[in-house]
Amino acid sequence: MARQDGERGSFSVEMAVLAPVLLLVISFIVSVGRVTEARSQTQGAARDAARAATINHNGNADAAAREAYRKATAGRDCDPWNPIAPPVPGGTVEVTVTCRVGTMWGRHDVTRTARSAVDVYRGTD
Repeated sequence: MARQDGERGSFSVEMAVLAPVLLLVISFIVSVGRVTEARSQTQGAARDAARAATINHNGNADAAAREAYRKATAGRDCDPWNPIAPPVPGGTVEVTVTCRVGTMWGRHDVTRTARSAVDVYRGTD
């Protein structure tokens, strides 16, 4: 197929117009993925800390929850640990975690809360 004289350089113009749009779409997809991953990891950190506090039978639920929180948030930009109240049998433990994630629009806070029930027959020592 022969090229006509009026179409010379049209591919370059098309690429010059489409390249920024494609880069913007790819950046958007990456940013949404980063926020989604941060939400998942933040929820997991809250869940792990709440669960560690409710299954600990050594009388140091806050220390167990703090250690689970430290492991789950290692290498991430998260708020420091907030101590929890001692769990009571039949009650619940609630842990809230806030982390930050960078996207193409700046830094976003991701906050998640998890609750875990304390066994009614749990010792209170």
